[in-house]
Amino acid sequence: MLKLPLERVRAVTFDLYGTLLDLEASFAPGFAGFLKSKGFLGNASDVVQAWETAYLHESNVDSLLGRPRTPFEVVRRLILSQLFHRLKIEHTEDDIEQLVTTKATPTLFPDVKESLTRLKGKYDLSVLSNGDLASLNRAVSGLGIPVVRAISAEQAGYYKPHAGVYQHAIKELGLPGEQVLHVAAHAWDIRGARAAGMAGAYINRYGIPYVDADGSQADLEMPGLSELADHLTGV
Repeated sequence: MLKLPLERVRAVTFDLYGTLLDLEASFAPGFAGFLKSKGFLGNASDVVQAWETAYLHESNVDSLLGRPRTPFEVVRRLILSQLFHRLKIEHTEDDIEQLVTTKATPTLFPDVKESLTRLKGKYDLSVLSNGDLASLNRAVSGLGIPVVRAISAEQAGYYKPHAGVYQHAIKELGLPGEQVLHVAAHAWDIRGARAAGMAGAYINRYGIPYVDADGSQADLEMPGLSELADHLTGV
């Protein structure tokens, strides 16, 4: 872990999907029943993980095409359908819609609310996510995430890890980038934030070492948000 001068940090942004929101807990139960009904013998959690990985690839492509950003909700439905085609799972548009809406049970990781509540009195907290702004605002309100605001990649016209997303967040917060700490459980997200001038805290929820091709490290690395809150509050 590198030493990050805590007196420098004034605002903290948090990735939502996979960092605050537990994707497996949120989607795998609904997927499991559907996949079983289709005779698919694989693990539902593996399918959710494959969906997330394929989404990251597609969103990166979308950011590189030089055209208006495709809405998040469109991209994730498209990618899920493509994944099912690849896995030879019969499905309809209605099946896809139900899996990402009515059959989903949005679930935060257990350490989220307590940790962010501890930080809220000391830092300006935001969600910074690839999700569309309306969806993020519903999630923040509906799940009771203790942040001041949601900042969406939609507002920048790209997807993370495009530099424009982090630069938009820095501008909205009205702070120099080095005073903003971005928190994510994905190394690619931390790499994007740091390249854009933010500090980055890697939450190693999945036991995956932080890797950057240039050999650099995250400014902080913690196993969970409770440990991050301890560090940032000086406990």
